[in-house]
Amino acid sequence: MSIQEESAQPDGAAAMAGASAPPLSPSDYGLASPPLDLCAACGHCHQLEENHEYLYRDEVDDDLVCHICLQALIRPLDTPCGHTYCQECLTSFLLESDFCPVCRAPLMLQSCRKPSLLVHKLLDKLTVACPFSDHCAVTLARGELEDHIKSR
Repeated sequence: MSIQEESAQPDGAAAMAGASAPPLSPSDYGLASPPLDLCAACGHCHQLEENHEYLYRDEVDDDLVCHICLQALIRPLDTPCGHTYCQECLTSFLLESDFCPVCRAPLMLQSCRKPSLLVHKLLDKLTVACPFSDHCAVTLARGELEDHIKSR
């Protein structure tokens, strides 16, 4: 039985206290949490299916912001109605809905396309800080961050 399964089953004291007790973490059992792998592209810990995380140095132009997560676009997709969202954000949104989040026009993921090369170039030019700020004070273009991380 895994730690998660054990923590999901009430035992003596927890059962008496009710089911409202928070789930236990591995550290509650004296175990260290497993080290999380850092993303090679952004240098942060996140699930493979989640968007990259960046430390932007300047305000991001509204035209380059996803209207779902309100962050700079990551792997952008254009809708037929002319809006642009992060691929992960739009995919998650369309699992529950079948319309554009901004204008509510009917929308299917299959009808969305990658934006022009210009959008990708503008996103790659956004200024970000190295995520290892304790050891590195470099700021650089978002498109250069992956190579910077690999060279560390």
